[in-house]
Amino acid sequence: MKNSIFICGLLCLLSSCSQSNKTEAKNSIPGTYVRMSEHEFGKEYDTLVISEASDLFQIQRKWKYARVLDGVAQEPEYKEQKTTASFDAGNETLHENETGNAISYDSKNGTLSIGTTKYQKLK
Repeated sequence: MKNSIFICGLLCLLSSCSQSNKTEAKNSIPGTYVRMSEHEFGKEYDTLVISEASDLFQIQRKWKYARVLDGVAQEPEYKEQKTTASFDAGNETLHENETGNAISYDSKNGTLSIGTTKYQKLK
């Protein structure tokens, strides 16, 4: 009898720790994330600004592409996109409602990934 009470208590404790870590992950997602890439055709600058609004996350993506054509820098292109996302605590993943993208969150490194594209959180 004492063993079963001990095991139940241990399971409850482990379950609450796991839930606490998932809540902590959700609370640490909001912020500004950036990435930059450079190649022979130009440079890309990408920024994600994520804020929590009720049960959803608001995601504002700002993108700048500085194209190089025949070695000559062209006028930069700018784009902005706003979406919402829901949080999947089991996978620590955001799911964009409009695009269907899955955004993985790595709490250890402070990064977000959309496919192979990785964004670093600004401190």
